[in-house]
This record gives sequence, structure tokens and C-alpha cells, in this order.
Amino acid sequence: MKTQLNKSFEVPQRTELVWEHLIDPEKIMDCVPGVSVDEKVGENQYKGKVGMKFGPMGVKYDADIFYKEIDIENRKIVITGDGVDSKGNGNAEMVMSIDLSDREEGGVKLDAIMDVTVNGKIAQFGSRLITTVSNQLFKQFVSNFSKKLAAAEAEASV
Repeated sequence: MKTQLNKSFEVPQRTELVWEHLIDPEKIMDCVPGVSVDEKVGENQYKGKVGMKFGPMGVKYDADIFYKEIDIENRKIVITGDGVDSKGNGNAEMVMSIDLSDREEGGVKLDAIMDVTVNGKIAQFGSRLITTVSNQLFKQFVSNFSKKLAAAEAEASV
């Protein structure tokens, strides 16, 4: 089962600070609920865990996370993730691209497109539930990322 999410959000920080956080998995992944990065296994490639709940069912994936594209000039990144359910009940794949653009009034707009494919028991819940859960996770990510950027900005100005 495949679903696509298109999301945008804005932050008041400068582009360089936002970019620095986006391209560093240690600074960004802990903003995503249920995601942890365990180790770097290659250039722009990491192993980690992704856990989430879909209705009454929770899943935990052993994941390979890869920064497939880091385009500094065009301020775009593409991150892929492949995960296998730790209980052997399915797998999931994700491709997310994020584009940054400066706002005239200051700050940065981030546009994200995420394609998610889920197979196994979770797929039985359908794209509607998966989209609802993904929207909730994205909302939490935006909140966490915004707080982290504000804290980094405050720390830099001390």
C-alpha cells in the first residue's frame, strides 16, 4: 500500500541554521517521534529504528536511512528509508524530499514530499489511517524541529 504526503511549514530562523540541522541526522532524527539513529555505516548512510502505532497495533522497524541527495546549491535534500518489521510482519519504504526557500519577510519555508509504501499487517489498516498517523507525526516533527532550531539560535546568540 502506497501513500503520498505533501507538507509545508515555515520557521523564522536563518537558512544556514535550518540547513545545518536538516543535513545532520543527529540533529534532525530525534525530532521525528519514534525514530532513533543507532550508527553511521557509510557516507550519508545510517542504521536506526522506527517505531509507531497504527490504531491498536504498534510496529518497530529496523531501518536503513540514507541521505540520497544533498544539493547545497538548490537547498534540497532527499532522504530514503527502508525498514523491516522486527517481528517479521512486513516492511516499509519511504522517500522524502525537502526543499528550502527563503521567505521575503525572513525565515525559511520548507516543502516536503513523502512517499510511503507499507507492506504486511500494517497495510491492512489502509491509506486513510496511515495518512492520519503520518499527519500527526509530521505535526509533532514540526513542533520538535521548531523548538530545536529556536534553542540552537538562542545558544548561538549568547
